[in-house]
Amino acid sequence: MKTDVEKEAGALVLRNYGYFFKQQYQDYASVFKDGSFDDNKSFLPIQIDLAPKELLPVTELVVSDNPVMTKILGIFTSLCTEISTLKIEAFHRHLNFLSLYDEYSSSDVSHQMQSICLLNAFVIRCNETLNNVLSQVFAVFREEIVNINGIQWHYIINNIGELFTLLVLTELLISKCSIQTKWNAFVKAFKSQSSSGKSLDINEDRLNSVNGAIDSITARVMSDDIVQSSLNNLLTLRKKDVPGKVCGTVMAEFTQYIKQALINLEKIIQDKPNSDNMYKCIKINALFVLNCHLFSNNDKKLFKGLSEINAKAHSVYIIGNAIWFPEQFLHRYVPSLSTNSNKLSQTMLKARQAYMNTKKVSLAKDILNLQNICTHWVLTTEDLFSCNNKLSACDMSNHAKTLLDGLEIASNLSHSVLSFINLHLSLGVPLTKTLLMSIFEFIDTLKALRNVVSRNYTQIINSITMIVQHLTFQAASSILDVKKTIIDDKRYANKRLDELTCIVIAEQAIRGAATLERNIATNVALSFIPDTTYLEDSYIKLGMLLEREQILLKFINSIDRYCNCSWMIWHQNIIPLYFQQNFSTQLNALKLKYFLMVIDDCMVLLEETDKCFGKSQSKGFMSNIQNIITEHVLNNMSQSIETNLRLHIHSHLQLDIINPLTFDMIKKSLLLINNFKVNTVYMRVVPAVEHYLSKTYYNLTTVVLSDWKTYGEMRQMAQFKFNLQPIQDDLPTQTLEQGLDVLEIMRNIHIFVSKYQYNLNNQIFIEKSSNNKHLNSINIRHIANSIRTHGTGIMNTTVNFTYQFLKNKFFTFSQFMYDEQIKSRLIKDLRHFRENITGHGNTYPYKNADRFNKGIKVLGLADDGQSYLDLFRDLVTQIGNAMGYVRMIRSGGRHCCADATAFLSSLEPKKIKSLCEENTFAAKTIETAENLDENIEGLISNFILGTEYFKLLVEVFAPVFRNPKNVHLKNFFIIVPPLTLNFVEHMILSKDKMSKKNKVGAGFTDDGFAMGVAYILKLLDQDSNFESLHWFDSIWNHIKDERRMIEDQKNKGSVQLQQALALSEKKLKTLEEEYKLLYYSLTSARIFFR
Repeated sequence: MKTDVEKEAGALVLRNYGYFFKQQYQDYASVFKDGSFDDNKSFLPIQIDLAPKELLPVTELVVSDNPVMTKILGIFTSLCTEISTLKIEAFHRHLNFLSLYDEYSSSDVSHQMQSICLLNAFVIRCNETLNNVLSQVFAVFREEIVNINGIQWHYIINNIGELFTLLVLTELLISKCSIQTKWNAFVKAFKSQSSSGKSLDINEDRLNSVNGAIDSITARVMSDDIVQSSLNNLLTLRKKDVPGKVCGTVMAEFTQYIKQALINLEKIIQDKPNSDNMYKCIKINALFVLNCHLFSNNDKKLFKGLSEINAKAHSVYIIGNAIWFPEQFLHRYVPSLSTNSNKLSQTMLKARQAYMNTKKVSLAKDILNLQNICTHWVLTTEDLFSCNNKLSACDMSNHAKTLLDGLEIASNLSHSVLSFINLHLSLGVPLTKTLLMSIFEFIDTLKALRNVVSRNYTQIINSITMIVQHLTFQAASSILDVKKTIIDDKRYANKRLDELTCIVIAEQAIRGAATLERNIATNVALSFIPDTTYLEDSYIKLGMLLEREQILLKFINSIDRYCNCSWMIWHQNIIPLYFQQNFSTQLNALKLKYFLMVIDDCMVLLEETDKCFGKSQSKGFMSNIQNIITEHVLNNMSQSIETNLRLHIHSHLQLDIINPLTFDMIKKSLLLINNFKVNTVYMRVVPAVEHYLSKTYYNLTTVVLSDWKTYGEMRQMAQFKFNLQPIQDDLPTQTLEQGLDVLEIMRNIHIFVSKYQYNLNNQIFIEKSSNNKHLNSINIRHIANSIRTHGTGIMNTTVNFTYQFLKNKFFTFSQFMYDEQIKSRLIKDLRHFRENITGHGNTYPYKNADRFNKGIKVLGLADDGQSYLDLFRDLVTQIGNAMGYVRMIRSGGRHCCADATAFLSSLEPKKIKSLCEENTFAAKTIETAENLDENIEGLISNFILGTEYFKLLVEVFAPVFRNPKNVHLKNFFIIVPPLTLNFVEHMILSKDKMSKKNKVGAGFTDDGFAMGVAYILKLLDQDSNFESLHWFDSIWNHIKDERRMIEDQKNKGSVQLQQALALSEKKLKTLEEEYKLLYYSLTSARIFFR
């Protein structure tokens, strides 16, 4: 007895344990509080395996005081158990291996050797078991050690049919794939290698063993005669073990079973054309062939009945894309009965075509009916299995009926889809997109059924456990009633001891866990009790109870098998069509997770078969599916959401009224589901859409920065409307003004100076003309940003390019000044000025300059109508523009350095190298610090001192210009007055065009001329000579004289004269303004070169 203290301590521990689990649950719930995982849960990571395992050997299950009966029942129970095991092995391994063989076309036979050897062992084991079971049947009939009258042989014959069917299907799948071709090529290569004397690195004994194994596999498996070889062996066995009289009795049992099976099949194929019933048709055909070969029983009436069944079961789906055709099977193995094979083939082909046509017509109706049936079953299942209460007998019946109905629905659905799609493939008939969409509806319905089972898995397991116990109790009660009947028989004699032994063994086998072995032992024991011993149809009821018990125990496996859509591997080309649907609608979005369960099935199968072939096909398949989902679902969803947001933001621009419930309505279903589970990979919708929107908005904003506000609003709307949070782009709201790049200008300096006009005061270059609606401009900020991009080293390079350009231009300049006509005219004007200097008030006469400007046109005009003086003015302007660009480069460099030095605490910073040396840093760090010091010094020197580029350009050209060899340049100052006159006329004309429609040649500034004149005067050292002309004083005097003349005539003359005088006064004012602007610009420009 526990003391009170111990009890209290135990209670405290349990309470603490409960608090711990409660806290854990709350933490778990808080992590997944949005519930997104619950909505998308379609798998069970942990689940109960309902199938019980038998721990007792078969000999103990059938033990009794009757050694003969015990031995017989033990043998047949063991053989039937072995047959069940072989069937599981066949469908789980070998048939999958053969059906997927051609999908692994790159796999070599050497990688498949283990699977091929296991397949060979499987075929051998099937043949041995088949021989054994038939030997035992023949022995029972031959030896007559038990009373065989009334024994129910159908259970054992059914198992014989199951085993023989496995051989039939194995041979069919081997013939449908390329394994025989590859195997024969491998054998040929191996034999030639070993016979050529080349070393295979194995000793002779092992080589002989390998050759023997290869020959054995070739003979048993790769010769396309598995079934025929088995029939021949069984016929030899029958001739050896069964005398004539006994042979007839055994044949009668087989024939009776086939007849009864045909009667039963005729009823259920029409009413329940599901996969299990179709499989029974293969089994009956196999047993018929076995019966014909073993006993030479060519019963035409029986064959006719079989043909009628085959006409209804004309195409039976097996696995993968393999379909079994009954007429081909019968024609091969019972040709004596299939005499008119061509007619039979035509009949079966018409039956298949009629089936497909009927299915096509009724497919839409079938979908609606099946969906209604499935919906009703789903609702019923959810209602029945919503609680874990103990069930009454009535509840158990309802639960069992519901589960069996679910199996039947799933089986019908699976059979309809697989037969329809594979029959089209087999006959080469294409499927339309509409039919494929209907097939996808079937698939979604199948997976919906499986999802319901997963959701109610625990409750279903509990119910099945209780129902199986109840069925076991009913079966045991029925067996007990039969036992009482035997014991209460007044004529009870020794001959009924065998019956009593069988009933006792059945009773003790049924009392225990509902394992497959106990079920088989019970069935076998009941089979050896004569039918007359049972009360009415109690034997049939017992058989149904035992069958239902196994069906319910295998419910989860069966529903998995029916709802398994791994067959999609053989039809991968239709997968993209599914994902091309419009998933913006709520219904399609919710169904998407069902198709992802189909992908899971394919992945599971591929991962299993990858081991058989030594190739990883699953990874390629998975990668392909991820690409398809990304392209057709995530990208389309992202684009739809972006379009929706764009239309929402620009809704004020839409003229038509939009119904938000019908027009391009984006559902949030996919966003709410969020997680796509594809095998072990999760693909998330929300991050994918957010990434798409972030990338799109960023890229579009970089193209047109002025649209930043629009995309910012769309980003906010995405969060408000869809709870999406795209990343902020953090881009500037406008472009970093850089204009034309310094490198581009430098490489095309000759084009730049001719296409752009310079403004001295604002330090800006403006494009002369453009085909666009705007003109490009270059200012100091542009140059500074460009220098920041390329580094300050670009400045010296630019000046070097400018030097090369000026050198070429000065060559043209020299040629013009060297021209005899120009030179003689300049000398003449200079002589006239000096001779009449006192008469003109020490000024250069305005009339002389005007005469020179007009007179030079006599020398000829260029193609565009310009005089030589116009061209010379343009040359001087280009030289000035080049100097203006050099000035802008220097100013931009200073701006760039000023911006950079803002990050320095002082213009006399401490040496970082010395600080590193004081702290004994590593050599690499000291070297880096030295480089940093050099960069900072260069930055400060550029900022404080800069480089006097004008001074350099003057110094490099001045000695050449002032050289006595270039004496023809000494009269340049005398051409400046005509040049200024020409320039002013040009500017007046350019400014006048600014207000006209045709703006070719329009302009409002061109200070490059002033810069050019100032620079050349400095190079020739003619500043004093030009000042001696007092040219601008002459201009002011001329304007005063003209204004005086206008004033004198204002009070005289007609109205027309007054109007002409007003116009002349306006022109004179414009002329005065232009000369003043030129004077100011020239005076300012000359300051640069002092």
